[in-house]
Amino acid sequence: MFFSLAQHPNLTQVQHRALSQVSNTDLSNLKAELMGQLRRPNPDALAYGSAFHAATLEPRTYARTTDRCPWAQLEALARQVRRHRYCRDLLYRGTAELTHTAIHVDTGVAVKVRPDLLVISPAGRTRTLIDFKTTSCPDLPHFLASAEQYDYDRQAALYLDALQATRFLIIGVQKRNPHQIWVFDATAAPGFIEQGRRKYSTLLRRYATRQASPLPLVQQYALAA
Repeated sequence: MFFSLAQHPNLTQVQHRALSQVSNTDLSNLKAELMGQLRRPNPDALAYGSAFHAATLEPRTYARTTDRCPWAQLEALARQVRRHRYCRDLLYRGTAELTHTAIHVDTGVAVKVRPDLLVISPAGRTRTLIDFKTTSCPDLPHFLASAEQYDYDRQAALYLDALQATRFLIIGVQKRNPHQIWVFDATAAPGFIEQGRRKYSTLLRRYATRQASPLPLVQQYALAA
């Protein structure tokens, strides 16, 4: 489904975002446009997520910024994740935030992905991707129900296919008491990856059409409907 897979070591988040390839976030923005929605991500939520990931994945270089965040809370959550037996093993064995690019076979659209962690088995036969999600959900069933709403299935399928990986784990970290940690194997959930694959394939086709057509996106959507 993808070819020309390439790694781009040592890129910062800023450098990753500056790459011209299409990201999962770009697909979310395109989806919002197609549906006539105004997508305005909460800057405080984005800052929280970035800080939590930095504190969890790169504690040696982590530092507080001028963003408005409950620093003590997110740092405590990051410590809890790092102390969690299973997560601790993944963090020890995995490579954090390594940018990859690839080209979608059917549309020719170049994509970029940056998994939180990539864990490759000693024999190289298994490539596991891990994504950490902070959540306000009260329990695991609510967290799993939110997966479709936030298009976690699309992200999982896109990352799996682009990186030619074997498994995709979503680790939910509860922001409120009792601060539970849930491990969800997206590749083991019936239909989850298949649904996500349909989502990203549709959006990549829309993106390719938009790039090739001089018509405004709204007119393209009307003609395709």
